[in-house]
Amino acid sequence: MSAESMNPSSPVFDRTALRVNQAAIITLLLVAFVVDLPWLVAIVAIVMALGTVSPALALFQRLYRDVLRPAGVLRPDIHQEDAAPHRFAQGMGATVLFLASVALLAGATTVGWALALLVVVLAAINLLFGFCVGCFIFFQLQRLRASH
Repeated sequence: MSAESMNPSSPVFDRTALRVNQAAIITLLLVAFVVDLPWLVAIVAIVMALGTVSPALALFQRLYRDVLRPAGVLRPDIHQEDAAPHRFAQGMGATVLFLASVALLAGATTVGWALALLVVVLAAINLLFGFCVGCFIFFQLQRLRASH
């Protein structure tokens, strides 16, 4: 679907940018785990937090928008979809990774790596199966808020 054929009042979302973001998170966190680089977990948390606050600061998605897409390596997958649930999910992931970083720095390595690997698993579920647990939580919170 092209961006031109969409309703201009509906939000447009590029799922390829989301997939690149997820792949980068998964890759970097697995490298951090295998090579035992707790500081890399903190870096990924910061990148995710910045992207949550401002999409322009989403560095992994910028890699896609500024390098991979213009080079023709990846193509857009445009959908009429609100980005808010995905930003919420990314914020949740950033929070879990901040907790993981604190645990790792405090010497609670089992807890720290378990939290980091939880983010890997959830990002992989979204990447491979298209189910976003954070988005599901976002929608459930919206339903709960609407019912009160």
